[in-house]
Amino acid sequence: MHSISRVGIILLGISLLSLNAAAFTTPKGYAKLPVSYSPVPKLKVRVEQQKNAVIAKLPNGKTQLLGEMPDVPEGSQEIDGLLLQDDFNFDGLGDVAVLDGVGYGGVNLFYRLYLWDKAAGTFQEFKETISNPTLTKETKTLSTGQRSGPRWYTTDYRFRNNKPYVYSESAMVGSEGDLYFAKLYNSAGKILKKVVAETQDPSSIDGKTPAAVRKIVVAKAPLYDKPDADSKTRMYLIKGDKPTLLDYRENEDGSEWFLIRFNGKKRVEKWVEWSAFEAEESAPKGTH
Repeated sequence: MHSISRVGIILLGISLLSLNAAAFTTPKGYAKLPVSYSPVPKLKVRVEQQKNAVIAKLPNGKTQLLGEMPDVPEGSQEIDGLLLQDDFNFDGLGDVAVLDGVGYGGVNLFYRLYLWDKAAGTFQEFKETISNPTLTKETKTLSTGQRSGPRWYTTDYRFRNNKPYVYSESAMVGSEGDLYFAKLYNSAGKILKKVVAETQDPSSIDGKTPAAVRKIVVAKAPLYDKPDADSKTRMYLIKGDKPTLLDYRENEDGSEWFLIRFNGKKRVEKWVEWSAFEAEESAPKGTH
């Protein structure tokens, strides 16, 4: 039986593991404190608990507060990853992440990340709390993911001159678990690309990822000028049509809309409600 520290990572990355087991790694986890390790050769750091505080004993003899012990929900399984240790920012130094909280029945594990500063001989706290982290050394990517309701949301960080920036943000969309709407950014925070991608591994999405193509499964799917029911046009697609998904919008009422492109007698770019892709209808097949 898997402990809860692995559940989110397994769910998030199972498809990628089946394709390429070496594509990402999970940081080494420790279930209990104290933990000793070397951020650089010949230097030792000891992370321990003092009352409710997490303390790092540094090589220079000083101590550094790494926050408080997490509030773990009663009844949770033993957490293998109370502390994670790895090179989270790919600078060749050893960093640590301390469990900050547990959510969604143990699927979401949130961490405070502390990056080792070799010059200062101390830790520098990462700007954001991270969740269920994995590392891809080939692209120097720190991936985080968390579940809310039936969906996964991910943020990938990359590093420029050892400084982090958000490389991508993605959200599971639709209801079948294989579509993600992702935004890719450069190091200055400018959006480079938005894409609806067919994948079960959102961290695989990059600038070359093609837009997903989805089959219409209802007899007649109305097209809309805007992502709302009040902008219905006279145009529609029919069962079996395969439009390309260009953009995504979720409204306050929970309805999901996709901007599609379809090349029929002429190229059309309109909005379609998600139900056109997920529910079979018994109505007779229409025409364009």
